[in-house]
Parts: sequence; C-alpha cells; structure tokens
Amino acid sequence: MRKIVVFMILAVLTTSCGERGRDTKATETPAAQQDSSGAGLPAGADLPAGAVLIARDIVTEVIVKPDPEGDPWEIEKVAGYDGATLVNNIFGRIYDGTLTVFDYHSGEPLSADDVKKIEIEFSNDRTKIGKLSFTEDWYYNPSSNSLHKITRSVTFGYELYNNLGKVYAYRAAFRTDLN
Repeated sequence: MRKIVVFMILAVLTTSCGERGRDTKATETPAAQQDSSGAGLPAGADLPAGAVLIARDIVTEVIVKPDPEGDPWEIEKVAGYDGATLVNNIFGRIYDGTLTVFDYHSGEPLSADDVKKIEIEFSNDRTKIGKLSFTEDWYYNPSSNSLHKITRSVTFGYELYNNLGKVYAYRAAFRTDLN
C-alpha cells in the first residue's frame, strides 16, 4: 500500500511540473513561437528567447478623451495620443472589405453596412470614440528585465452623454483582431 501511495505522489509531481514548464515559456524560434494555449503568436511578434507568458487576455482600457474639467492626471496620461490614423485606417479597411470586425457582445462578424449604421448613430463623428479597450498577452523576460505586450484586439468605445452634455459611459462599437 505504501509503495502505491509513493508511486502516485511521484506521478502527480512529474505530471504537474512538466505541464507548468510548457505553459509559460515562449519558444526560442520567433517563426515558431506559440503562446501558452499552443496557438501561434501574431505575425511580427518577435519575442526574445526566454520570454515567459505572465498574463493572457488582459484587458487594458484607455479613455483617450478624458473630461478636460476632470482629473489632470487623466489628461496627462494620454497627452501623446493621436489615434486618428488608427481609427481612420480601421474604418477604411472595413469599408474596402479587407478587415472583418466583430460585434463586441456576440462575437458575430459585422458587415460594412452594420458598421455604417453604428457610425450613423454617432453622427458619423469618429472623434466621439473616447475609449479604446485592448486585449493583450504579456510576456516578461527575466534576463533583460523587460515586459513585452502582444496586442490581440482593440474595441472602439463611443461616448454616451447625459442630459447635461457630460460623458457618462461608452458604447462598444465593434472589436477588431490585430493579428
């Protein structure tokens, strides 16, 4: 009986240690890199050897148009933001048929006509996109003490206003994958 218990403990330890190593280490060949799920990394995801996955599907939200009468730190944090190129390029690619976007809630693909209807709801004013939500994977490289982020998708959020003309929330327009 004692031998069986010892054998089972060794088997569990061997299995669990082997799985942990496979889940967290990025492969060393950039062309063959995989994340912890075994899926390939996006093209151009050039992680250094030894990078370790520390977070998967982290959502980072950035209010890119903070209230000018609000917290000065919120304004300072996005002082360098100039997202017109990103926003206009994504809309252009949707309308020329080279990019598929998805409904934020259902995950269903949206047609260019669906996106046009969303734009009409906001008076075709892309400057009302006041929030960006990024889904990212984070990798840490212990040897260089550096963090590498792989951005998997971005969701655009349109500003919603209360009866005083102040932003009170954001409506997710659509999600687009960035790989």
